[in-house]
Amino acid sequence: MSSLLPGGNTFNPDNDIPDLSGKHYIVTGGSAGIGFGIAAHLLQHKAENVTILSNKEEHGESALEELKEYGDATKAHWVQCNLKDLKATEKVANDLAKSQDRLDGLVLNAGVGVGVYNETKDKLDSHFQVNVLSQFLLLKKLLPRLQQTPGSRLVFESSDLHQGADGSTQFKDEAEINTDIGPTKLYNRSKLAQILLARALQRRQEAGELGFKPDQKVFINAVHPGAVDTDQPLQAEEAYGKAGVIGHNLVKPFMKDPVSKGCRPALFATTSKEIEEKGITGEYIVPDKKVTSPTSKAMDVELGEQLWRLSEQLLKDRLG
Repeated sequence: MSSLLPGGNTFNPDNDIPDLSGKHYIVTGGSAGIGFGIAAHLLQHKAENVTILSNKEEHGESALEELKEYGDATKAHWVQCNLKDLKATEKVANDLAKSQDRLDGLVLNAGVGVGVYNETKDKLDSHFQVNVLSQFLLLKKLLPRLQQTPGSRLVFESSDLHQGADGSTQFKDEAEINTDIGPTKLYNRSKLAQILLARALQRRQEAGELGFKPDQKVFINAVHPGAVDTDQPLQAEEAYGKAGVIGHNLVKPFMKDPVSKGCRPALFATTSKEIEEKGITGEYIVPDKKVTSPTSKAMDVELGEQLWRLSEQLLKDRLG
């Protein structure tokens, strides 16, 4: 089931993003692809502070140089964050929480694409740690800043590929997470997890848990970017060899949206006045500004609660 929001189904970031003067944003994976596009549009519309997180210094420096084309580059900042290292991620999160006196938007965009199974230094599947657990850690640390900022937004960059998550997914334990179920299924599962966590956090907001108060509403949504042709297919090619190359060539004609258009759902969720005016939270938004229902599995309350419990336990086991 889906519904178009009033005013049509198009969202043009160049014209529809309001003046963001005084606002502060953090974008994970903001040095390339969709994340860079999000950061560029935020800067273009006069955000006071745009902090992009990524792992490689050369990518961060290049992104900051390119952002000069979109606005006042002195308001753009890059912070190194290796999401494959929980302790390093925790330090970044703590430092950001201390340095930010407000946070108008946290966009959890970073992600590992379809790729071969491998484990991080924390001995966890890299898809799950990068796409889910490390960003769960970031949001937990930064949540108080979102809560104290009126009209703040939390956006999970998910995907309709969550529909392909294995039906047996339970998020039961670490052994399940570290089972190699194949490149595509690992990715599908991580996209499912992002929607589940968004909805689980929204339930906690409604229950007044985790420091949420009725007068400190955070607008929490998951989004699907659309059929965007980014560099992620290269990871699929690595995972599947020639079959991956052939598969990419077959689907490429259907990937009609350039990266710039893939930013639209996240930018709508992050900046549009309609989100606050219409109370859009705990939803799944697809291009351009359509609220729709994800799969029944993504709406499974108990599955979401089990994922939350497992995520908490994995962090406790590794960080204390």
